[in-house]
Order: sequence, then structure tokens, then C-alpha cells
Amino acid sequence: MNTNVSNLPAIPSQPEPTETPTLDRLTAAMPSAIDTAMREALPHRYTPELARQIADDIVRRLRKAHAPRPLTAADRGTDWMLRWNCTPWCVIDHTEKQAPEWHSTAPVETDLRDTDLDPSGFDNLPWMAARLIVANDKPQAYGRRTEVWIDYGVHTAPLTAARARQALNALRGFAAELEAVVDAAESVAADDFEGDPEIAAADREYWDRRIKKIAEAQA
Repeated sequence: MNTNVSNLPAIPSQPEPTETPTLDRLTAAMPSAIDTAMREALPHRYTPELARQIADDIVRRLRKAHAPRPLTAADRGTDWMLRWNCTPWCVIDHTEKQAPEWHSTAPVETDLRDTDLDPSGFDNLPWMAARLIVANDKPQAYGRRTEVWIDYGVHTAPLTAARARQALNALRGFAAELEAVVDAAESVAADDFEGDPEIAAADREYWDRRIKKIAEAQA
């Protein structure tokens, strides 16, 4: 979405994570505030749907900023890092049963979920996520390996930093092309309309009978 929102009023400063009631009041007021601001500042671009999209995006960002942060190895201290040969940014609790021996940052994730695009999906996973991984168990024997793991739905692609850079550049190019497609779709969708449910039901009934008749003839 290539919408200029620079003319919108500044978002109030974020409250501390402990001020949940204040955050709740802020997020509850956000849709109405953004709607009013768009009507006044961007009347040529205003639609209720676009105002809601912007408000939802701001609310998601506010809540993500106030979400609990996992402990890093640096938070756990020097003894922990020496014991597990751990990187300062690793968020894996290596004392857990079956904890991996590699190290990982917390994932960055899209707000869009896999099931938002495919309701038949089995898991409510991020549409895409990425994290930095370092494998350095017994480095004298096996060396040290740094990768970027990109998750898409239930799949994971372990990439070298160079390959991850290529993937990032490809995504940037795709995003520009996708925006062009979406812009065209928004224009074409202006002529969309709902069909007649009775005619649709009659059409489905016709094809049900036809398919049944063909199946009986082939039996």
C-alpha cells in the first residue's frame, strides 16, 4: 500500500508496557482518530476501508512494541554465554529438554498469517518469518555456520547470508510488481457487483444434475 500518511496527526507516544489500560484506550480510540484525520487531511484518498487498514496497522505495531520480549543470552549473563558457547542475541533456553544446540534470534514475522490467505491451512502461522541462526557446536570439528532461516507457512528455507540477500532483493522487486497489480485490481474492482442468489442456486442445481447424469452414464 503506497499511501502517504505524513499529513496525519502524530501518534501519541507509546506508554510503558505496564500501562495496559492506557494502551487499550489508545488502540480503542485509534480507528475513529485515523478516520477523522483522513477525512480532513487526505479527502481525495479517503475510504472507510483504507482508514481502517491504517488504524489496524498502527494498532498492530503498538501491540507488538509492547509484547513481552524473550530473554537473550546477554540478559542471562556471562556465565550462561560461556557455558553454552552462546551469542549475546540468542533467545534459546538451552536448559530446556531437546533444546537445539544452535543459536537463534527471535523471529521477525509478518502480521499477515498463513490462514489469512489460505483458510484451509492447518496452522495459524506467520505468512513469512525470518531469523538469524548460528551453528557453532564443536567448532574445531564442524566449523561455524551462519544462516538466515526464512519461514513461509509450514516450510523453512535455510539460506546463507548471500542467498538471503538475493531473496530480499527478489522480494523488493516482487513487492513493486504486486503493488502495480493491486493498483490495477482496485481500479477494475469498481465495476464489480453481486450476482443473483436465486440464479446462482439454479445454475448449481443444473450442473449437479448434469454431473450426476454423466456419472450414471459412465457407470
